[in-house]
Order: sequence, then structure tokens, then C-alpha cells
Amino acid sequence: MENNFVPHANSKRVFYLDFVRGLAVFFMIMQHAMILYERSSGEGNTLLGNMFIFLGTAPAAPVFIFIMGVFATRSKKSLKENVVRGCKIFAFGYVLNLLRFTLPLSLTSEPYDSGQDPLSLLFITDIFQLAGLSLIFFSALKKFTNHVFILPAIILGILLISPYLWGLKSDLYIFEPLWGTSANTEFPLFPWGVYYLLGMYVSKHFRTQTLEKKVKKNLFIGSLILGLIGVVTIPLFPIGDYYRSGLSIHLFMMSFIFVWLLLSNFLVAQLNKVGFHKLLDAIYFWSSHVTGIYIIQWVIFGWSILLLGVHQMTDYAAMIFGLIVLLITDVSLRFTNLKRILPKL
Repeated sequence: MENNFVPHANSKRVFYLDFVRGLAVFFMIMQHAMILYERSSGEGNTLLGNMFIFLGTAPAAPVFIFIMGVFATRSKKSLKENVVRGCKIFAFGYVLNLLRFTLPLSLTSEPYDSGQDPLSLLFITDIFQLAGLSLIFFSALKKFTNHVFILPAIILGILLISPYLWGLKSDLYIFEPLWGTSANTEFPLFPWGVYYLLGMYVSKHFRTQTLEKKVKKNLFIGSLILGLIGVVTIPLFPIGDYYRSGLSIHLFMMSFIFVWLLLSNFLVAQLNKVGFHKLLDAIYFWSSHVTGIYIIQWVIFGWSILLLGVHQMTDYAAMIFGLIVLLITDVSLRFTNLKRILPKL
């Protein structure tokens, strides 16, 4: 999930991709603060609170997995190496569950949420499990990225089949992270793996440090087409919730990703023009250390429940705490050895 970044003009990095992922990191942390500490469990009682909730969902997890797919096509790792890496990421997801939820909550009677005890929280399927399974199941498809129809057909098939798999019971736990047999599966591979496949499919268009004119036009047209199909098909497919939504909602999110990329490319250019290089460097730093940030911020959030409880703050208090967590996480990675100690998944 992580790529080293040098924020200079001669860098081989693609700046708008790092910008969009860095923004996703920021909004993810703010959204986590809202859903854990805000009194309405992240419903958002203010315009700003609602904005953080929205921008911490649609542009966060899909963007992370999408960009992971984009960079996967450029990796020179063999299929075996990618599968092994995927297994490591998948396994570490449960280590993180232990560190952020199970251990701290076993020391308090404060529940994280109704019906979720410390042991059940150990088996939450989160973004690490999704990232690992995407590598395991889809790395072999890299050879089809230049084919016009194969990956889109697979994406469409996953979106159509997934609703029939949700909640399908099995005695084998491995099916839990694949399609979710309970509410503990937040990001099942079916359908969330489609963003990894989408990133692989369009990766060839994201080779330059700024978007080319033709690519911007194609992204805009693609966004319109996906959005229109999403509108037309809403009556045909389940809307569900954020974690289990039908084809229409995921087409909307794909449309949003394309618009988000266009906006990020524009903002990078404008911020460079006005000399906001410090801000850009910070966002690029968050992008290049996304794995470490994800681990640290969740451990802080999890253990802080012992002191702060859950769902006790106003919108603005939760936002302020989110900013404090971001600051602590940033400083921890910049000025300590944590970035060398934490696994680079």
C-alpha cells in the first residue's frame, strides 16, 4: 500500500495521484474521529461534520484500493511475490485489529458499538484484508490490463454477483472477508475488489506527472457515463449501506473517483502556482506513508477510548481531536524510527 515519494520536479512519482491519496488520508482520519467520538456516531450535526463523513467514505477506501491497483501494474514483482505479499497484508489486518480494538477494549467495559465485544472486533474485515485479498486474487490479471473488455467484464460480473453472495453462510471463515457473512465484514472483496481492478485497467493513462489533455477529457466523459448509468440503474439494484451497495452506487463512486482525480490535478497546479509547497509536501508525505499512518492513527483512536469513551463529543470537539491525532501521527513518522519499524505493506 505504500510507495516512497520524493516531492521534486525530477521525481518519477505522479503528483496528482499522491495528492488524491494524501487527501484521502486526511479525510479518513477526520471521519474516524467522527464515527468514534461524535455523539450521533458520525451522523454529523454540522455542515463541516457531514463533509468530513462524506469525504472520509467515498474518496477514501475506494481511492486507496484504486491507486493500489494503478501502481500494481508497474510493479516488477512476480505473481508468487504478490501472492505472498497479499497474504502478509491480509494477516497483518488481524494484528491491527488486536492492537486497536481487542486489547484496549478488553480493559474497559465501554463498548465500541452495540453487539461488538473485544473478541468479535478481532475478526473485523477492514481495508488491510481487502488489500491483501486483492493482491492474492487479482495479481494474475495484470497481463490483461491492455485488453479492452476483459477487466471491465470482470468488474461488471463482480458487481452483479456480489449481492447474491452477501450473508451467504459457511463454516469456513475464509468466506467472511470474501463476501461477508456478518456485519463484521466492512470491506468484503466482493464487491470492493473492483476498485483494484479499475486501477489496473486505467493505469496506463496515469504515467505523466500531470494529466494530459486527452486523459482529462476521457476521465470527464467516463465520469458522466458511469454517473448516468448509475442513475438509470438505481431501481434495478440494491442501494444497501456503504459497505454493501449494489452496482449503481459503485458506479457513482467510480464516477466520483474520476472527478476527484481531475480536481486533484487542478488543485496541485494551482497550489504550486501560489507557492503552497509546504502544504503539498505534507499531503505527499501522508500519501507516501499511508500504511504507517493508517496503523498509528487507528492505534491512537483505539486506546484513546479508554480515556474518552465513545460517542461523547460534539462535532467540533471530534474534529479537533481528529486533527490532534493527525498531528501526532505525522510527527511520529517524521521524527521517530516508527517508519522503519512499522511494516511497509
